[in-house]
Amino acid sequence: MDETRRSLIKGMLTGGTLLALGTPSITQAVSISQSPSGSTRNCQLLLGNTTIDEAFARGAYAACTSYTNYRQGTLPIIRLEDELLTNPLRVAELLTQSRNIRWIAVMDDASAAIFTELVRNFEGRLLSLGSHSFSSGNDISFPLRHVWATASPAYSAGGLLASELIPNQHNFSIVENFLGESVGDGVIKGSSISGFLSYRLSEQPTTYLHCAGISLIEASQLVGWKGAENWGSVLPRVDKFQTYEDKTANDAAIKHPQLENWIETTGYAVVATALGLGTNQESCSARAFVHRPSQRNRNNQELSGKHFVSFVIDV
Repeated sequence: MDETRRSLIKGMLTGGTLLALGTPSITQAVSISQSPSGSTRNCQLLLGNTTIDEAFARGAYAACTSYTNYRQGTLPIIRLEDELLTNPLRVAELLTQSRNIRWIAVMDDASAAIFTELVRNFEGRLLSLGSHSFSSGNDISFPLRHVWATASPAYSAGGLLASELIPNQHNFSIVENFLGESVGDGVIKGSSISGFLSYRLSEQPTTYLHCAGISLIEASQLVGWKGAENWGSVLPRVDKFQTYEDKTANDAAIKHPQLENWIETTGYAVVATALGLGTNQESCSARAFVHRPSQRNRNNQELSGKHFVSFVIDV
């Protein structure tokens, strides 16, 4: 990705709706906590009265049951009876009463714009914001798309989501833009996920591209980044940093569940990361995962046209 385009994207993110919480609050989120762990925090799930609420909640529940170190054991759920557009005072009251709470929220685009403004007024700290969609149509080669703006790689759900989607033959792209490159001690750097070939942009700032079933040239074009001549291959590393499998074994052998569809899987990845279960957190400014399966997963078709926004916010 060229520097002009990166500056434009970051300007849009920091100045637009996606990061309407304000840059000072986001910067504070990076410096206050070097670990994304939510196991020491009270976490709650806010469902914004959308058609994907139940599926996302099932994925969230699966994350809680899989992550045995989560001290709450379950995730309290707050359901908005009306769309946030018609009842913003309800959310304002929740935020007033929820200091030291980590909120995981899902809602539609219009409600998301209002929600970010409400949280900014309460000096909330945005850890991640994701846009998730499945577009129908025979002419769309990569219908399942996830785009994240995240405080730092320590709060990234993209790697975990990619590792969960790839065994189920999902055709997807995941793009993550980080406002800070710093990560906590012991976090894996420069590692790859099984099934992906990994590449690093030879220029600064650090950018990674992970490809599966698709060429480097096609993948870089799909996400709007530079061509193959600017990328170098990244070989799997075995050094002082633990592999994800080693870390999993040491953390009571977490077993990731089989989930029914991509919305449940997204809910699982977002909530698991908010609780502290991360995977392959590279120190970088941006990264992407692009996967083209050998066989098309038809379970996606029934969820075509779905689009929602996810938040992880500390209040």
